[in-house]
Amino acid sequence: MTDRATTPSDLTTLDGRKNSAAITLSEDGSSYTCVRVFGSAPERVFKAFTDPDDLRIWFPSGAPPGSELTVCESEPTQGGRYHYVLVIPDYGPIAWHGVYTGIDRPSRLEADEWFVMGDGNPEGPPSDQTLTFEPTGESLTLMTMQVNMPQPEDPEEFMEQSAAGLYASLTVMDELVSA
Repeated sequence: MTDRATTPSDLTTLDGRKNSAAITLSEDGSSYTCVRVFGSAPERVFKAFTDPDDLRIWFPSGAPPGSELTVCESEPTQGGRYHYVLVIPDYGPIAWHGVYTGIDRPSRLEADEWFVMGDGNPEGPPSDQTLTFEPTGESLTLMTMQVNMPQPEDPEEFMEQSAAGLYASLTVMDELVSA
């Protein structure tokens, strides 16, 4: 299942890059791929995915209004950890716990990640993800995110919640890195 798969004619504009985003969920719901073009070099896009100051700006932007990123830690080194906690009004906390399993700055990030609803600790197998950042055009980066999940996702719920939040967050990230 793919959402928002369009081909923009002008990647020099924020709207053109926004339309470059596409998220494809596998038929069995066990993995997804997200591609998007950003308006800066790979070094800046890589930093936005790993620097807590940048993450605090763009990461929570796809969540409901009033949501707050209360924990934002990232150590982007081989074996380094990251941890984010997003508190959503009338719902509570959700957390991402991760370990960087591969770093090739600024072209590749690999990580194992556990997603936890509520205050619990990570359990079970993680999802594994790979992000690549390829220079394309002048001061543009093509990001490809491949995520393999331990449990299949419901396609409708995934596109309505996870994909929608990811689109919104990545748009804010592009505004940040393109400034």
